[in-house]
Amino acid sequence: MYRKRFSRGICAAAAMALLIAGCQSQSNQGQQSSAAPESGKTSSSPSTGSQTKDYTLPLVTDGSVTLTIGSEDNGYTPASYTQNLPIWKAIEEKTGVKIKWDVVPVAQYVQTMNVRLASMSNVPDLLVVPGDPVKFGTDGVLEPLEKLIEEHAPNMRKFFAENPDIYNLLKAPDGHVYYVSSVVTGTNLSDPGGFMIRKDWLDKLNLQEPKTIDEWYSVLKAIKDGDPNGNGKKDEIPLVLPLKAVAQFFGDAWGLHLVFSSGFWPDDKGKIQSEWLDPRAKEMVAWLNKLYKEGLLDPDFLTSSDDQLTTKITKNVVGSTRAFVNRIVQYDKNVQAAGVSGVNWIAVKPPQGPNGYKGHTEKYGPISGYFGMSAQSKNKETAIKWLDYVYASEEGNRFTTFGIEGKSYVMENGEPKFTDYILKNPDGLNSMNALRTLGAAPRLPWIRHDKGPLSKQPPQTIALEPKLQKAAEQILPTIIDPIPFEYISMTPEEASKFKPLNADYQSKLDEGLAKFIVGSDDIEKNWDTFTKELKDLGVDEIVKIRQQQYDRYKKQ
Repeated sequence: MYRKRFSRGICAAAAMALLIAGCQSQSNQGQQSSAAPESGKTSSSPSTGSQTKDYTLPLVTDGSVTLTIGSEDNGYTPASYTQNLPIWKAIEEKTGVKIKWDVVPVAQYVQTMNVRLASMSNVPDLLVVPGDPVKFGTDGVLEPLEKLIEEHAPNMRKFFAENPDIYNLLKAPDGHVYYVSSVVTGTNLSDPGGFMIRKDWLDKLNLQEPKTIDEWYSVLKAIKDGDPNGNGKKDEIPLVLPLKAVAQFFGDAWGLHLVFSSGFWPDDKGKIQSEWLDPRAKEMVAWLNKLYKEGLLDPDFLTSSDDQLTTKITKNVVGSTRAFVNRIVQYDKNVQAAGVSGVNWIAVKPPQGPNGYKGHTEKYGPISGYFGMSAQSKNKETAIKWLDYVYASEEGNRFTTFGIEGKSYVMENGEPKFTDYILKNPDGLNSMNALRTLGAAPRLPWIRHDKGPLSKQPPQTIALEPKLQKAAEQILPTIIDPIPFEYISMTPEEASKFKPLNADYQSKLDEGLAKFIVGSDDIEKNWDTFTKELKDLGVDEIVKIRQQQYDRYKKQ
């Protein structure tokens, strides 16, 4: 669980008017495209005089154009994109465009692609952007997309006109759109992040689900001492989370916003504050230190990874964690496959904190990732049409969200419904990995919205899984909107100041939190010194830049 804007209101209004004008044009011309949300049209924009031309399928004579796509390889590693997976084969047949996949393992992608972009050598036509897209855009590496969208992308025009909040996040302060992103608003309805705990262990220990920070402490203590896995050993690890996660997510109980808002939040007067300087942060870190000293927090939390978490869960020693709630079904299966019966992972609400604060969960999204077009591409018009079809058309969206009709879904009363290949996968895969075997749920941008025609998939992922439905119902009432600072673009000047300051700030923050939690530094004696060091590293300048971002965000 790791965008962008325009500072001038007049330009923002004009750009959105462009998109809306393209969607509302009424003159008809040419054959209707199965990819477009409207008949093929030509409209003259009053702002630019440019012409809007919708497309028909196939986009080109079969095989006459090949687009190279740069990306991390598939999230389900046995099914590489280079294997011509079913949905991409079908999309080739629909569009006539051949796809050449230029993929590497996820751990290698950023470095590999950054080297190529630095030399502008062997750059794919379309690519997952391995860094700041505004920097790449202003440096001439990425092609601005807004004119291409206006002229050749009817489905994106329609979607952005209906969702101006998302479009505004994509805009850079210079007014250009250098990338598009996955839209993940719908995942909060079906797969929110939340705390999870072994309900079967609570039952064995005669305990209720913990609701407050104090109850969490008592439950974790009981898991450590009560031998709930029944092997006669004190090998249970009551709570497993890595440093970043444990220090961020429990902040929800203290009313802090340390996850998707990055620890910066406005006060009652709209002035951004650094919440790591707030006394509540000290209280929270002191509580985590208490867990660590008493053996309630994973002793490997400083180096813990997701794979290590899964391994420990499978060994039947983990009592609680936090992740997207779809994991509870997989965790049940993992432990059961190891020969343990009666396993029951459940999601629970975020704990209530001191002074009666009820706790919250910051919403994931609304967008995720960066996907852009090389300024060197020789097929820009075809590339934007292809992207429009895959990203924002209803048919393209069914490919990326549901897979292949007859295999992973069927149509019932005009609506796609998952088959057992997804819901009860014969190989025991969860729904996302089952989709990925077909090439769906891709690294490329895809839309899982919370409303409209591109919102069909999220409810389907839990439709036949009462346990996941209950888990989502637990978390949804606690969800609040974050301030998505990661996706609010900085000007080049802001970015040049922010990046070195933030690197030093984050390094000092992580170092200090680790020392305080493990107890190698005395939090009562040295917290004030720690916060002073953060200020000396330029946190006031970071807050100033965050304020500028927030002000632009609110204006939009």
